[in-house]
Amino acid sequence: MPHRGTARLGSAHIAGALRAVVAMAGLCVACTESPVAWNDTRSGKMLVGDALAPDGTLGSDSMAVLATRIAPPDPQVCAGSLVLARARGRLFAVWWRVRPDSGALLLAAHTDDGGRTWSAPAAVDTTDRSVSGCGRAPPAIAADSASGYVHVAFALLGREGPGLFYAHSMDAGATFHAAVPIFYGDRLGRSSVASDGDVVAVAFEDPNSRAPRIGIALSRSMGHIFEERLLPISDDNEIATRPMVAVHGRQLAVAWRRGDPSDDVPDVLAVRTGMLR
Repeated sequence: MPHRGTARLGSAHIAGALRAVVAMAGLCVACTESPVAWNDTRSGKMLVGDALAPDGTLGSDSMAVLATRIAPPDPQVCAGSLVLARARGRLFAVWWRVRPDSGALLLAAHTDDGGRTWSAPAAVDTTDRSVSGCGRAPPAIAADSASGYVHVAFALLGREGPGLFYAHSMDAGATFHAAVPIFYGDRLGRSSVASDGDVVAVAFEDPNSRAPRIGIALSRSMGHIFEERLLPISDDNEIATRPMVAVHGRQLAVAWRRGDPSDDVPDVLAVRTGMLR
């Protein structure tokens, strides 16, 4: 029989417990051998629309270009928030739509004809409690041709607090499981997600550090559980923003923008590759 005191647990106690669990999950990883055998970080020029290939090389991101040209699935899509992924000949989209209270809905849809017609929007997450309107980081999406899963990473102010969250669909984007927290923190930044079979990787701007830096969360269970959270992936002495991640088998590649975003100099991209142990 449950203890009578259990019924008295309020939402504040539950939120505090959830935040503690996620924080401890990230801290414990630092005490063990890294789950990734990393290579040295290398640098290069970063161009608008660059994408990260599984081997850590850069190429033109056709999805980013397409997102600016395709007919959007929603006339109320927040400008700059529509992101795309392709798998099995199907194009998947995820985007923010502002509510009347200046919170936002995170929605997804798919098209089989290049955007001429879209499926009805599916709710990825509806728990945002901010009043930021469209002034928020875009979500990230990946679609896995092997499993048919659709993976989404995003930052918002949720019921338990602000942070980075993840949700996935097991039925090709028709419905999404309830979002799970990756990291809690006040700095709601950009993220990137990639998958290959059982492995899902989410690279993100650390929501808690004073200087912008990049971290990564790893799941070996198709996104059902994130067993490892690693901080930092970038150099602690540099400013690191706008992460990109790719996975191919056991190969992992993470890239980020290196330098102050306010500098009037060409972006420099740092790329780090490794092998999952």
